[in-house]
Amino acid sequence: MTTNPATRGAEATAESALRLLEGGNARLVTLFGSVDPDGAKRVHYIVDVNREYRSISVPVTGALPSATRISPAAAWHERELHEQYGIEIDGHPDLRPLFSHAADYRFLQVQGVGVCELPVGPVHAGIIEPGHFRFSVMGDSVLHLEPRLFYTHKGTEKLFEGAGIMNGQALAESVSGDNCFAHAVAYCQSVENAFGISVPPRGRAIRLLGLELERMMAHIGDVGALCGDVGCAVPAAYNSRIKESLLQASARFFGTRYWRGIAIPGGVRRDISTEDARAFGKVVAHAAADFAEMAQLILDTPSVQNRFEETGVLSNKIARDLGAVGPVARSSGVRIDVRRDHPYGHYRNITIEIPHFPQGDVLARARMRIEETRISARLIQEMLNGLAAGIHRTPVPREGSAEGFSAVESPRGELLYWIRIGNGRIIRCHIKSPSFQNWPCLPFAVDGNISADFPLINKSFNLSYSGCDR
Repeated sequence: MTTNPATRGAEATAESALRLLEGGNARLVTLFGSVDPDGAKRVHYIVDVNREYRSISVPVTGALPSATRISPAAAWHERELHEQYGIEIDGHPDLRPLFSHAADYRFLQVQGVGVCELPVGPVHAGIIEPGHFRFSVMGDSVLHLEPRLFYTHKGTEKLFEGAGIMNGQALAESVSGDNCFAHAVAYCQSVENAFGISVPPRGRAIRLLGLELERMMAHIGDVGALCGDVGCAVPAAYNSRIKESLLQASARFFGTRYWRGIAIPGGVRRDISTEDARAFGKVVAHAAADFAEMAQLILDTPSVQNRFEETGVLSNKIARDLGAVGPVARSSGVRIDVRRDHPYGHYRNITIEIPHFPQGDVLARARMRIEETRISARLIQEMLNGLAAGIHRTPVPREGSAEGFSAVESPRGELLYWIRIGNGRIIRCHIKSPSFQNWPCLPFAVDGNISADFPLINKSFNLSYSGCDR
């Protein structure tokens, strides 16, 4: 997944990237800017063409033709590019700022007799991060929803600049706290791909354990939270207990509840003994069995079915047009998963089962998380039963210059890191969060529902404010 030198130079143009997207077989993964050492601006397109990532680097000499007219998934990326780098985007329908919270920000207004605006946020109850949601409603029915995010924009990509390559994973872990191991692995793999480093089999296996455990914990917690939103307190509390058992097992066997400090470029810091692997496997198996039993009770409860089914439908077409990823995409019938489509680490050596549901509603998103938890538990057991012998990390050069990128399937979907390294230090780091890709899909799932169902629909997406805002 290193940058292809052939994509840089006189022949690399924005039009060449757009031609790939116009063909219908390409998916826009991310679009971002950088500044060369001589101060020249450059725009980078990463596209997925028939399950092959391609990177196209374009020098900026004037206005760029908008990719949004071909791929609506490019809309936020181009708004960010325009705002951060001052690059003109020719033909973009909406270049309002994403990050700058100007007082005169123009929300779309729905007009008509009986139409009211209902503002929610940015400050919410509890510990939820800030986000503003502007509803246009008629009675209880939502006609239009426009989110306004980036209240937690903290310039994380800028903080990477100047950091040593062996220190970047700590910053990566801070981007989205509940998916911190996926971020750390994505960062580490980008360094490894840039320098052509191969992680030892045991290190790759332990990374898979952490990635799948993080997925299990996220999905178990999400299903419990959905139950809490519809007044089913018992399964909500029960799932919290199951998740806590996995967090405690992580602390016991790996020294960290959320796998912080485990992934480093070249492998992992912590190993696990044969005896501990067996004990850890028993905890995971017990948690998976507990959750499977509770999940069946949840799905068989009529009151839950009534609230989940046909609520918050995201159509297959909208999911494809906006480039949805992860469980959100797969719950709308889009079979996309980095583990299968662009295998990395130990995923190259195994076959991944990719469930999908066509309904696109809250129930489908709940069922998706239940199915993926089952699959993750099985992968963890297989990995523990055949854990490769040998070292768990390999040395990484502390100097040198290179570019590389890496994608992993985080619990929320495709997560990509792109880095440019100069003399062993990071010059530019770009993070494509799955939440950045999926937030624009949420309004389409909310439109036509009642406003009281917004918390449930929002929870079923479970997008990260911090991961998106980065």
